[in-house]
Amino acid sequence: MKFSPKGRLAGFALNCALFLCALVISLYCAEWILLAYERARFSTGYVDEHGLVNLRALNYNDTTLPAAKPAEEWRVLSLGDSFAYSIMVSDYAYSGVAARLMNATIDKPTVRIVNLGEPATSVNDYRAAYQYWAAVLHPDAAIFNIFLGNDLLEIAFKYIPSQWSLNRVFTEKDFNIADGSSRSHIPHKFPLRLFDYAYAYVLNFRHATPAFPQPVVPDPRYNIAADNNFIHFAEETYFTINNVQLVNFDFSRVDELIAGYAAIYNFMRFAADLMHDGKKVLITLAPSETQVDPALRVQLAAHFHLDLTRYDWTLSGRIIQAISTEVDPNIPVIDLTAYFQCHQEAGETLYHDRNTHWNLAGNALAGQVIASHLLHDWFGTVVTSPHGQQDCVTEQEQAAPKTSAAAIHAFLSDRLLPALRANADEKTRQPERN
Repeated sequence: MKFSPKGRLAGFALNCALFLCALVISLYCAEWILLAYERARFSTGYVDEHGLVNLRALNYNDTTLPAAKPAEEWRVLSLGDSFAYSIMVSDYAYSGVAARLMNATIDKPTVRIVNLGEPATSVNDYRAAYQYWAAVLHPDAAIFNIFLGNDLLEIAFKYIPSQWSLNRVFTEKDFNIADGSSRSHIPHKFPLRLFDYAYAYVLNFRHATPAFPQPVVPDPRYNIAADNNFIHFAEETYFTINNVQLVNFDFSRVDELIAGYAAIYNFMRFAADLMHDGKKVLITLAPSETQVDPALRVQLAAHFHLDLTRYDWTLSGRIIQAISTEVDPNIPVIDLTAYFQCHQEAGETLYHDRNTHWNLAGNALAGQVIASHLLHDWFGTVVTSPHGQQDCVTEQEQAAPKTSAAAIHAFLSDRLLPALRANADEKTRQPERN
């Protein structure tokens, strides 16, 4: 039988169409299988067959722990942004310092503070991360660290995605931030996960050495995030970052941050709910370097021609504390600013050079303050602090602020709470429109 050229062309086209259909169906099936595998594997918190959660494999600044909490363990989840993650290795991050000090003071229970800090996140993410990890690790308590430098800005100016995803910034790194070793997690680089897995498979054969060079840092207690080749800002970038954060301390611009403060209000309601459910909660406020170091403020003023008299370095911390009191006066909030200011005045350097994060001394100080609070409030153990230090902190906290309590109260009652009610009404009306 002979086929005409048109018949051959039609047959070829049909074969191509069938091939493409088979290819698409195969890709779809492979993608569905991989996604189903990841949902089943990862929805339980990356718990392996031995019941262990390897946080290091997820690029968290922590190690491995059992999902099932041991009988004599008091488990605390520590959440926050890169300050919680820390530029220190896990033992010298403030969460590690606090746990070590507490375990040196009390015999039982054993305190395990799990570092779940995630860079480039804010309070909405802390809530989502807690809900995710609490279902896996079953904690007794939680510490939430709010950074006064950019946590409000992240939300108000939409610097970060609105939806939380697991350790978004560091999950896609193909090396561990803590030590530079290569890691096996499959990065999201392509539209299809099938291609991601193929890419990772090829990389395993191409790279016999770690995917990132071993860090060269001033002290082995620091991780790669402190390395000059990773995060060590040029002077102009460093100044610009600190200058951008000054909006937090300018009361004339407080309305620009209403979305951030609204998120803080909702977060405080979440913290209050946790407490009502029997969980222990501590919220710490981490100061930015401009709040602590007068010399840096002078440098910024000279560089950007700023009038420093317009800034109230206590402003964002006091507004957050006022919001907390408005929601529930029993929510424990510790503003670390005065502690850092006192130690800075005593000659200590608490921030890593042109990095904006706490150095070894800064993490140690935060860990000491947190441990003292937890020992006193959660375990009834009296911990005395150096007399001079406490006097300085009390003096700093009692100093007359530039912005009055009345002005802060008026901001809450006249602008923030009405904005929250309007937003709630808008959400209520939305289903009706659909």
